[in-house]
Parts: sequence; structure tokens; C-alpha cells
Amino acid sequence: MLGDEAADGSFRAEAARMLADINSRKTGLPWFKTPPRKELRVHETWILHLAYEYPRGEAGLVDSMRRLRTGAISIRVFPEQPFPTFWILNKPADYNISDRRYLKVEGGAPVDAGSWEDNADAVFCKDIERSTSLHVSPDTNGATLSYSLTPKKIALALPVAAIAMLSLLAVALAAGPHLGSDGPLGPIVDAVVLHEVPLLLFIIASSLVVPRFIDDAYLRGGLLWLYFVPVGLALISLVL
Repeated sequence: MLGDEAADGSFRAEAARMLADINSRKTGLPWFKTPPRKELRVHETWILHLAYEYPRGEAGLVDSMRRLRTGAISIRVFPEQPFPTFWILNKPADYNISDRRYLKVEGGAPVDAGSWEDNADAVFCKDIERSTSLHVSPDTNGATLSYSLTPKKIALALPVAAIAMLSLLAVALAAGPHLGSDGPLGPIVDAVVLHEVPLLLFIIASSLVVPRFIDDAYLRGGLLWLYFVPVGLALISLVL
């Protein structure tokens, strides 16, 4: 009886701790309703497809810039989990999965054990075009896999180059009237001054149109604020 009471007290304490973690949003507890007459049987394997979408309600410069690089996304391997798990990490077309680290638990604290590839005995990783497949072995002490999503360099090349070129053109508009026609750049300076209004309209129109060519909505939202740089420089040139 005493043993049963102790076990019941331990269960209640653990349940209370879990409930407190859930209420404080420290722990997420998903519930899955099984189809009628298709309950999960002993030793039966199911594949659950979980999808995460970036919150769409955020706005502002800081929140938009965060879309250019996610923080560390973690996959926990719990010590009481005696079976391997399989993960398929889908990624947007213009992003890479980077900063792939495997953290072991030693002395109750996580320790960076290197990349996923350096821990092939614990993590089998296979990359394909739009996703990464993981087979994660159990660990008696627990472990954590972390990664980030970062834009591909080629996806950033066009918008960043466009921002730089439009900004240089706006600077030329502001500096042109003060340089004069003398020197080797005289013809260029004269052309800039002569076409000041069309060039100003071109900078503003391009800054509004070019971001629309970025396919990924999150990447487009993160870079959109940068196009205010050439627009601002172009408007400043009007008062200089």
C-alpha cells in the first residue's frame, strides 16, 4: 500500500509539473484524434506530419529582418524515449538548412558535439532538393538537434545588387550638381543633372517593383524595408 501511495504521489507531482509547464507555454502538448475504429495498437507505427508556419501578423523593421534568418530550431531527443525517430524537414525553395548541430547531455547540461555529419552514429542525414531526412537514434541521456533556415546566396544576389545600384544612382543625383562639368566625369555629371527628374522617378518606381520579383513571401518581407534606402537618398537629393 505504501508503495502504491508513493507511486501515486510521484505521478501526481509529475502531472502537476507538466500542467504548469503547459500553462506557462514552456511545453507544448499536441493531441491527435484518431479516426473511428483506427486506434493506435501496440508496436504499430504511425507517421505524423507536423507543419509550422511563420506568424503572419508581425510587422515592423525588426520583425521583417528576422525573416532573413531563423533562430535555432530544436528537435529534442528525450532520455525516456527508447526508440528511433524519423524527421523530414521541408524547406522553402530559396532557403538552406544551416548551422546543423548535435548537442549531447553531459552532467545535466547540453554540450555541442559538432555537426550532424560528425555524429553519424546518432544521426543519419540525407539531403534532397526540397527537404532533409533524419533518422535519429535514441540517447539514454537525451540530446538536441538544432538548425537554422538561411536564404540562399543566389536568392539574395539580385535584390541586394538592385539596392546597391539604385542607392549609387541616388547618391549621384545628390552629388551631381555640386561636382560641375570639369574633369573626366563631366559628361556623366551633365547627363545626370539633365535627366534628374526621370532618374528620380526611375529609382522610386524600381524600388517599388523589384521586390515583387522575389518569389518567397518571407524573404520579400525581410528585404522590403531595405528598398527605402535608395528612395530616401533620392528624395534627399531634391533638397540638396
